[in-house]
Amino acid sequence: MQSYKKEFAEFLVRADALQFGEFTLKSGRISPYFFNSSKFNNGPLIEELGLFYAEAIAENVQNCTLIFGPAYKGIPLCVSSASALSGRLNKNIGYFFNRKEKKTHGDKGILVGQLPLARDSVVMVDDVITDGLTKIESVALIRELCGVDFSGVLVALDRMEKNSHGNDAIAEFQQKTGVPVWSIITIREICAYLKNRKIDGSVVLNESTFIKIENYLAQHSVRS
Repeated sequence: MQSYKKEFAEFLVRADALQFGEFTLKSGRISPYFFNSSKFNNGPLIEELGLFYAEAIAENVQNCTLIFGPAYKGIPLCVSSASALSGRLNKNIGYFFNRKEKKTHGDKGILVGQLPLARDSVVMVDDVITDGLTKIESVALIRELCGVDFSGVLVALDRMEKNSHGNDAIAEFQQKTGVPVWSIITIREICAYLKNRKIDGSVVLNESTFIKIENYLAQHSVRS
């Protein structure tokens, strides 16, 4: 596992964005872990998060020029990712995002930021893919309005779970859009690294919780 993935796993724990216990998800599933991206709620955290996104983008896309964030959670992600990637590559990386509703005054329209051109290599950033519907709509929107396609989608965490239709959420998205998906880290990579490991003096993922997650994934995941 790359060193930045290990650092990211520890970052999620320290930011309290990754928690272990018993959580009822929107789907009704009872999960032994919970990823909460709203915990990245201050300057230092969102800045550091952007560094991890930039690292993963640079690893997967050779010439990214523009980053898109779907409203709402994708908005701070595209800003921090573009800033971090600009610093990493020493070049100007643009960003843009969509509004939920089209404005009829001022800067009219539904897109905000540096709009993509045909020559741009555009990457979409978001926290996770659950059912993929929001991302599918975003791909269709940008294709329709701008006539450009995405080089890929990057999410922070691949939960490796089935969607509401019982299919692999990421595989279904890729099949419907033709756009590849990457993650900074997968839940299995997190578990493999954090199992019985002390973070700031405490074990955050003990053997019992590790087994619960393995059993959960055995039931709700379609990938090993």
